[in-house]
Amino acid sequence: MVYVTMLRPINCIITLVSVWVGAWIGYGFTLPPSLILAGMIGFTTCGFGNLINDLYDIKIDKINNPQRPLPAGKANRKLVVILALCLLIISLVFSTSINIAVFFLVLGVSILLFAYAAFLKKTAVANIIVSAITGLSFILGGIVLKNPVSVYPFIFSFFIHMPREIIKDIADIKGDQRNNVISLPIALGIERASIISGLFLGVLCILLPLPYILEILSVRYMVVVLFFAYPVIIYCLIKLVKKPAAGEFSKLSTFLKFAMATGLVAMII
Repeated sequence: MVYVTMLRPINCIITLVSVWVGAWIGYGFTLPPSLILAGMIGFTTCGFGNLINDLYDIKIDKINNPQRPLPAGKANRKLVVILALCLLIISLVFSTSINIAVFFLVLGVSILLFAYAAFLKKTAVANIIVSAITGLSFILGGIVLKNPVSVYPFIFSFFIHMPREIIKDIADIKGDQRNNVISLPIALGIERASIISGLFLGVLCILLPLPYILEILSVRYMVVVLFFAYPVIIYCLIKLVKKPAAGEFSKLSTFLKFAMATGLVAMII
């Protein structure tokens, strides 16, 4: 059970759904075998990334998250490596059965996930990479059904993941400092990093109505966004500008995760 937990199945399911949303937005519900398979590839690729991240984060997690399986000694490192390799092989092999574009996208994302965990996580570009990778799940669905509108959820995903990743870095700043991580909050300070997060959320608020304005999505999309996503995003934006207390950053990260889920629902109803 501990190895299932390490996969972060909820995040993997969100990735699976994101692949489908990228195919469905402005297109309509359809679930051909190729799209079902693409969703599963998104799930396994996400699981691979989570395991690799945990493997390279053992030292940091001993400070920030000592209860996690690897630093707590609840999981065997070699078994985690084997599981990660199996997920990678599954993702690459099955992606070849869809088309060459899907294969190269999955291969590229897998390389980025490894590079992020092994080399880039300790740099200031880490947040950009994570945000881009997350959004590419929508592009995967768009490629499968040849739906160019998938670029919109990709953009929205980028502009909500960037501030959330920065917020998570602020929450983890103690462990990062002890492990020579050059995150944005460490490089610029917590106050400036919070303002940058707020700016991303502000831009997101401006961009969100575009699918409705361009008549890609119906009024139902705007209703859900206005009543569920906007209040959460604006609340987080205000909190960031007003310099939240150290203990509030984890809560803001959770709130933005809720806003992400709401956005997924809004784009497919």
